[in-house]
Amino acid sequence: MKLVVDVGNSRIKWKHDGMPAAVAADSLQQLSLQWQDLKNVEIRGASGGCVRGRSLADKIDELARAYFDKRIDWQFSVSEACGVRNAYKQPGNLGVDRWAALIAAHEKLPGQACIVVDAGTAITVDLLDASGLHLGGVILPGAKSMLDTLNRAEQLFADTNRNLHEFAQSVQPCTDNTQDAVLTGIVFAVQGGVKAVIEQQAGQINAKIETLPIILTGGDSTMLKLDSLQTQQVPDLVLEGYRVLMENRK
Repeated sequence: MKLVVDVGNSRIKWKHDGMPAAVAADSLQQLSLQWQDLKNVEIRGASGGCVRGRSLADKIDELARAYFDKRIDWQFSVSEACGVRNAYKQPGNLGVDRWAALIAAHEKLPGQACIVVDAGTAITVDLLDASGLHLGGVILPGAKSMLDTLNRAEQLFADTNRNLHEFAQSVQPCTDNTQDAVLTGIVFAVQGGVKAVIEQQAGQINAKIETLPIILTGGDSTMLKLDSLQTQQVPDLVLEGYRVLMENRK
């Protein structure tokens, strides 16, 4: 089995190729408990990325060695890999999760231009042309980040862990209380912001927005209203990218 690990801003996601979907851990302690259940699983290789610093990556590496006798092959953004070329003048400054998502998108849609939207703590929207050239992207604040920022200033909510996904399914343009007005504004900001970026990026390559493939991933991607566009949900896109990078490691 091959293990892949995505250490994001909020959670640690992981899976091996015998699992249908990824598992999330909110802490290192929870990850350790999850991995205890895999003691009898033979892990033949491990790959991943971490956007939360080397210290946490080293601690996860220690767990991998303890449970699987494997070190994690931590990935970093580079100028070119697996047919994808990085747009950044300093390639290492591109978030490794964005890089992995682009790698996975290119493998899924070889020879096709596409837009990759990863909606999490932050929302990233990246454009990839048909040759695998990353043309750059945009970073927007995620829904929870907006809510936390507003609440620090206004103290409107005792608990900001409200289910914005459920709220987004029945959002109305006119509300009758301040709390719902704030939540509605956040939902519309996320939906409208992402749609605006997609329209502009499609124009960069003279593509018709209705036919340009858009790959959605991240916990907040279900909030997006892109019904008229050619979208596909790939929940484990970043993990898939780490797998591709591991399998193509020279």
